[in-house]
Amino acid sequence: MTTVLITGANRGIGLEHVRQYAASGAQVIATCRDPASAAELAAIADAHPGKVRIEALSVNDAGSVAAFAQRLEGVAIDVLINNAGTYGPIPLPEGMAHQTLAGMDYDIWADILATNVVSPFRITAALIDNIKAGETKTIVMMSSGLASIGTNVYGGSHAYRSSKAALNMLAKGLAVELKADGVTVIAMAPGWTRTALGGPDAPYSVEESVEGQQKVIAGLSLADTGKFLDLAGAEVAW
Repeated sequence: MTTVLITGANRGIGLEHVRQYAASGAQVIATCRDPASAAELAAIADAHPGKVRIEALSVNDAGSVAAFAQRLEGVAIDVLINNAGTYGPIPLPEGMAHQTLAGMDYDIWADILATNVVSPFRITAALIDNIKAGETKTIVMMSSGLASIGTNVYGGSHAYRSSKAALNMLAKGLAVELKADGVTVIAMAPGWTRTALGGPDAPYSVEESVEGQQKVIAGLSLADTGKFLDLAGAEVAW
């Protein structure tokens, strides 16, 4: 049975990953900061008894990550989806004002970097033995098309873009280091999706985005390690 661990699982793309993986019969470990307030996540767990394990995890808290890893000692993880992340203040376009050349909020930028770069690395490091014990040994870093340097023709969103570009570098570097252990690491661009961040005009529903992502993840092999892929499996320009 496939075991999938998803961070930031109480809303948006993370929540839909839990829903679809649980429905497919996978064993899901779903994390969020406050499980007591994650009603939709709890409802999915109730609908799939024994399939969804909900765990408290504050990704920016080193102690929380260490305690979480201790609770998972000996648990093999086939797929780790480092989904938890932040754009910074939303809704857009108002939130974009915090990330401009003239109006950068440096405290917000520091928080974005901590959440989108340091935390996925910390979680991966804490759980690497669990991943190596898994069957498919797959790590997915949830990136963004806005991380692509090659397709950046609009500028703006500098804090978010730079954090996800840094996450891509981590994905590539970890792919190189872990290839000998049979671990596949990719960066995933989920597409412009109708979430709280993406807004109502985005072309993809959350269901469509996650369905595509999961097809890509299921088809990965070690030959794909180090790639930046979109929800259709196409490579994204770095």
